[in-house]
Amino acid sequence: FFLFLLLTTIINKKFLEISKIYLIKNIEVNNLELNLKKIVEKKITNIKGQNIFFLNKEDINKRFNSINFIESVNIKKKFPSTLIINVNKVTLLAKININNKKYYLGSNGNIVDRNLIKLEKDIPNFFGDYQKEEFLNFIFYLKKNKFKLDNIKSFYFFPSGRWDLEIKNKIKIKLPTKRTEHNLLLSKKIIKKNKDKKNYIIDLRINGQVIIYDDK
Repeated sequence: FFLFLLLTTIINKKFLEISKIYLIKNIEVNNLELNLKKIVEKKITNIKGQNIFFLNKEDINKRFNSINFIESVNIKKKFPSTLIINVNKVTLLAKININNKKYYLGSNGNIVDRNLIKLEKDIPNFFGDYQKEEFLNFIFYLKKNKFKLDNIKSFYFFPSGRWDLEIKNKIKIKLPTKRTEHNLLLSKKIIKKNKDKKNYIIDLRINGQVIIYDDK
């Protein structure tokens, strides 16, 4: 019994010593500016000291769901005691004014405080009552039909659920509430056919009709 107790004590000590090696001591947050990195680090302060083997990546990912400027996160374990978190920021797609305050709309559909992320290039303006799902669907159709977002000056979303687009070469597109993808493709063909023309409106709101007139 004495020998068994002695061996058990020795084994437990060894186990504890080995376990300490695999406690998280370092957390690396990559791809973010200092101010954004601090926001992310606050979400994971209590991870240090946990065993790296038993750390659940999904649980960590959930902590970042409320951070609007994050598009995605990749988490890697670097044994014995380091956690590496690679953060992908959102792409800024539009500027929006809410209650006289300016924000950005990110590629994840979230509204991002404009003071958090530095705007690296000019982006379109968004006008109307913002609805996340509607906006993301519209962006999807634009990209699918090869509309360059850099060429868009403004998005207009109406209560009826339809969109208007203003292109930087002074072309406006008035879309109907239905068949958005079809009408975007049609608009693209009209613009291509009239590539030397500027300052006009393509009105597709009436089913089966294409009305083109100068924007005075």
